[in-house]
Amino acid sequence: MQFANQSVANILSTASDDLSLSIELITGDASFRRYYRVGIEEHSFILMDSPPQKVDNLPFVELNQYFSGANLIVPRILSRDMALGYMLLQDLGSVHLADKLNDNDRLAYYKQIIELLPKIAAITQCDSMKPYDASFIDNEMEIFNEWLVQDMCQLTFDNSQIKMWQQLKQQLCNAMIMQPQVTMHRDFHSRNIMYCESQWALIDYQDAVVGPLTYDLVSLLKDCYFVLPKNELNELLEFAYQLYQEHGLTGSLDFESFCLLFHLTGLQRHIKAAGIFCRLAKRDGKNGYLQNLPDTLNYMIDTAEQLKNQFSVLGYFAEYLKVTLRPQLEAKI
Repeated sequence: MQFANQSVANILSTASDDLSLSIELITGDASFRRYYRVGIEEHSFILMDSPPQKVDNLPFVELNQYFSGANLIVPRILSRDMALGYMLLQDLGSVHLADKLNDNDRLAYYKQIIELLPKIAAITQCDSMKPYDASFIDNEMEIFNEWLVQDMCQLTFDNSQIKMWQQLKQQLCNAMIMQPQVTMHRDFHSRNIMYCESQWALIDYQDAVVGPLTYDLVSLLKDCYFVLPKNELNELLEFAYQLYQEHGLTGSLDFESFCLLFHLTGLQRHIKAAGIFCRLAKRDGKNGYLQNLPDTLNYMIDTAEQLKNQFSVLGYFAEYLKVTLRPQLEAKI
């Protein structure tokens, strides 16, 4: 096979001198990256095309070292051209947790994966981890306002809704900052966890930050792509809390407080995710993510309804979602 870009040929030649190979597009992800599966005789590799003018690739490389150093399985970087944004990676296969969620062993899988979280939490902070502070958390939630409320639904907050929105953001930000702060993967869901040679491996780790203890757990157990039955969710929450306690991660949090912070953190994440799904559709033409909006919105409504007696602003937010936003969103999608 001939390559228009000599850099790609050079990278692939590190795997084999024989460039009579097969190459196929696997998929892009929610960023600007694209991935190709490259077959060379009986061997298989992943070629990542990550344009440096759009993506900072240094965190991918640096955090790869930190995660692997914590005895976590991530794809090995076999060769790279940082100037042009090409990397040749170990092929971890094509089976994700998402592909195994109808198995009878689902609960066992989740517990095995939860056992990885203390390892992630203990990773030393490094230069590639952006500050996950109040300003960053607020900016994440504003994606919801800009892309879902205004752009997708063509709505604007009135004065009372502006007040509700500001109070909601402050409440959720406080809940996230008051938790024990640990290293978190930040996108720890069923499509980023792979089953490789009877072990669990992680991809899409390059946005890791130091942030709230419950964030990765809520990404896993309140996944935008799969809704766990409530009895399983509750069992796994107890399992995770006990595990975190054993590793000295919970600080002074009792189980009730841990669960409250878990659900509030989940609400912030789902607000952000709903906005990102709309941005991916409207800005990037990736309309497939819109199918995940109904479940994500349901998570938000359920949590706000569940906690409205403790935080009155959540009652107003639940009402806004049900009465104003959801009918408009359903009409659009």
